[in-house]
Amino acid sequence: MNINQIELRHLRYFTRVAAERHFGRAAERLGIAQPPLSQQIRQLEERLGVRLFDRTTRTVKLTEAGEAFLEHALAALANVGEGVVAAQNAVGKNAGRLVIGAVHLGPVLFLPEIIRRFLRRYPNVSIDIRILTTDEQVEALAARKLNIGFVRPPRSLGGLSMVKLSSEGFVAVLAKDNPLAAKNGLTLGDLRDEPFLALSPLVGVGYQNVTMQHCRLLGFHPRIVQEVSHNLAIVTLAAAGIGVGVVPAWVTRMPHPDVAYRPLPELPDAVELALVWPADDLSPFIRHFVATTREVAAEGQRP
Repeated sequence: MNINQIELRHLRYFTRVAAERHFGRAAERLGIAQPPLSQQIRQLEERLGVRLFDRTTRTVKLTEAGEAFLEHALAALANVGEGVVAAQNAVGKNAGRLVIGAVHLGPVLFLPEIIRRFLRRYPNVSIDIRILTTDEQVEALAARKLNIGFVRPPRSLGGLSMVKLSSEGFVAVLAKDNPLAAKNGLTLGDLRDEPFLALSPLVGVGYQNVTMQHCRLLGFHPRIVQEVSHNLAIVTLAAAGIGVGVVPAWVTRMPHPDVAYRPLPELPDAVELALVWPADDLSPFIRHFVATTREVAAEGQRP
């Protein structure tokens, strides 16, 4: 085989089919008709001398040879992208825009370090940050309105790549003049007779179920006096003396003069944060941002 017979379009088409596991969807995403796509894949297989996909009328699967080739095809495309960036950096033409989503202000607290490192390599890229729910980010990523997102791990990835960054527990939030705020070793059971502030079910935050399940295990049902749409709203109402709440530990990074946060170690570290991005996005911007985020997370600079 002559390696010069393999062209970049072969690699692009192959990696797209591998990501979609469907020739029709892959063709649609590539903006070409399905027959030319199938023809290009067959041509690549002939030039490699191996079969890359097992095809049936319903499924498309990578063969063992296809799995082995995929890693190198992705690396080759990424290397070309890096080369383009290096050439453009050399003449100051590497400009672009990175739109980042975040589920709350927590990630914003460690984003500055990620952005600082990212911009050392891509100094001409402008960055926008939008605070959105996980569902909103998944939709925006699919519509290419976001490049990358900090989310609670979604149930279905639907064409997204994901890496989990951290997990954390919960704290109780109470008005500072609440007698329980002065108690050492506060437990969830101590809150049984308090008016409770909770997130609205419409928000769809599964980790609130963790709190409710533990309350039931302790033999009580929280007396919910108000449901709100955000954890910071719980903090605000607790400060006003409306009730008490249980919120993710990231909230403590935003101190409030009229509330006390008390750890609840009996609850599990069920609040996860993950980074997601379109699985087919081979942009060197994205690859480097993901690598930089993992680097910062590994150093302990987490929400």
